[in-house]
Amino acid sequence: MLSISRPYAFLFLLPLLPALLLVAVRFRRLVMNLGNLYGNDAENTATLKHLRRAVWLKSLLRSFCWIFLVLAFSGISWGTKNVSVQKSGTAVSFVFDISYSMNAEDGGNNLTRLQAARQYAMALLDSMGMTSVSVVLAKGDGLLAVPLTEDRAAVQSLLDALSPELMTAAGSSIGRGIQAALNAFPHNSAQAAQVWVFTDGDETDKSLQPALDDAVRYGIPVTLIGFGSSLGAEVLAGDGKTRVHTALNEGKLITACDRANEKTLLPQRKNHSPLIRYVQAREVASAYSLLRSLKNPSHHPAKSSDSDTGELAADTTTYAYETQQIDRHGIFLLLALICFVTSFIAGEVDLTAARFRHGSSAILLVMLLPFFSSCTAGGSASILKGAWAWYQKRYHEATAVFLHADSMAQAGQDAELEQYALFGLSATYLAQEEYEASLTRLNQIAPDAPPQILSAAFYNEGIIAHHRGENQRAIDLFKKAVLADADNINAKINLELCQTEEAMRQAQGAEKEMQQASESRDDSALQKGVFTLIKEKEQNQWKKVQSNKKDDGILDY
Repeated sequence: MLSISRPYAFLFLLPLLPALLLVAVRFRRLVMNLGNLYGNDAENTATLKHLRRAVWLKSLLRSFCWIFLVLAFSGISWGTKNVSVQKSGTAVSFVFDISYSMNAEDGGNNLTRLQAARQYAMALLDSMGMTSVSVVLAKGDGLLAVPLTEDRAAVQSLLDALSPELMTAAGSSIGRGIQAALNAFPHNSAQAAQVWVFTDGDETDKSLQPALDDAVRYGIPVTLIGFGSSLGAEVLAGDGKTRVHTALNEGKLITACDRANEKTLLPQRKNHSPLIRYVQAREVASAYSLLRSLKNPSHHPAKSSDSDTGELAADTTTYAYETQQIDRHGIFLLLALICFVTSFIAGEVDLTAARFRHGSSAILLVMLLPFFSSCTAGGSASILKGAWAWYQKRYHEATAVFLHADSMAQAGQDAELEQYALFGLSATYLAQEEYEASLTRLNQIAPDAPPQILSAAFYNEGIIAHHRGENQRAIDLFKKAVLADADNINAKINLELCQTEEAMRQAQGAEKEMQQASESRDDSALQKGVFTLIKEKEQNQWKKVQSNKKDDGILDY
C-alpha cells in the first residue's frame, strides 16, 4: 500500500513551470543576440541546434532532479518489513462482544455467554500480574470503555456491569471493537501489546477480517476466544419481541484467523502458533495458554509443561516483531543524483556525435561507480558518516566514527585519510568545548597536510585561542589559515574581527592611561593651590599680630 507522510511537499513542484518559462525566454533572447552577431549561415545554424538541444535537455534533466527530490521529501513508502524490537512489559486489550446474541444461555454451568466471558476474564485478571489492561466494548460500534491501566478495580467494576444495554448501537461489529483496541495502544510504546476478543463470532457488518488484517500489519497478536456451543440456543433480539436462534460460529472465526495469518511475514517458529489464533473457552488449559503468551508476546506458545507454571511473572523483557512500511526516499534521491550528473554531461557533450557516445557513457559510469560499489566500508565513507553525525550534533557517534577512520588510516598507511580523521576528531572535541583534547589532535596534523585541512586546523586553533582570551595569538593563527587557503572566508572574517577588537582594546588602554595621568596632574595642582592659600593665610595672620603688638606698646608707654 502506497502512503505519503508529507503530501504538502508537492507544493514545491509549482515553481517548475515559471522556471521553465524563464529558461525559454532567456534562451530566445540569447539566440537573437547570436543571430545578430554571426548571421544565419549553415555552421551557425548547426551550432544553435546543438545549443538548443543541450539547453533543453539540461533543463529537462534538472527538472526531473527537482521532481525526484520533492518525491523523496514527501516521504513516499510502499511495502512492509518486519523489524525486531525490544519490549519491556505487556499490555492487553480486552474486547467484549456485548451484542444480544451473547445473552444466549449456552455458556456452560447455566450461564449466558456474556456471563461466562465475564468469569473467564476475571480469572485471567487475577493471574496477569502488572500487565496493563484496557477494555473495549463491541456491539454495532467499538468503544474504549477503560484505557490502559493497572487499576484492577476499575476493570472489574466494568466487568460486573457488562450488558448489551451499555451501548445503543444496533447490530454486532467485532471488527470495530478490534480496531478500537488497536488504536488504544500508544504509538512506539515499550510494552508488547495483545488483543483478546471474547465473542461468539456472530457479526452483522463483516468487519472482522479487515480488522485482523490490520492487526497483522501492525504486528499485534490477536486471540479470538469463543463462547457458546455449536448447537446454539434461542435468544431475545434487540426489539424485545423476536426470538432468534444463535450458535457459536467457530468455523467463521477459524477461517478469519487462517486468512489473516496468510498475510503475515513474521517468522514462524516450531511449537509456536500463528500471530492470529482462535481458542475455545471450554478447551482445557485455554486460559493458561493465554497467560503463557504474555511471556513471549510475539508468538503464542502452542504447548507448555507444568514446569513453566511459576514463570508467568518472570522477566517480561521480550523481542517482538513490528511490521513497518519501507521508506523509499533513497530510490528518489539516487534518481535525482543521476539526473543531476547527467545534466552536466548533456550540457557539455554533443550526444548526437558518434565519436562522443562511448566517452559520455564511460564518464557517467565513472561518476556513478562509487554509488553502486561497496564503498561503505572505506575510509571516505567513514569520514562522510562522521561528518554527518557531527552535523546532527551526535558527537559521541562522530567521535567513534572518526576514531575508527583513524585506526583504518594507520592500518592502511593512508596519510591523507589520517589527516581528515584527526581534523574530524579535533572539530568534534571543539564542539564539546574540550579544548585540550582538540589542541592535542590539531598538533598531530602534519605540516604537509592538504591546504584545506591546514587552513581549517589553524582556524579552529584560532577559535580556541580567542575563547581563552589570547587575542593576538588568535590573529596570528587566522593569518596562517588565510595563507594556507585564500578561499577560507570564515578565517578572513574572524581575522578582521580580532584585529578590530585588538585595536579597540589598545585605544581603550591608551585612553585609560591618559585619564589616569590627567587625574594625577589635577591632584598635584589642587594640592599646590591649597598649600598656597594656607601660606598666605599664615602670613597675613603674622603681620596682624606684629601690628597689634606695636600699637599696644605705644599705649602702654
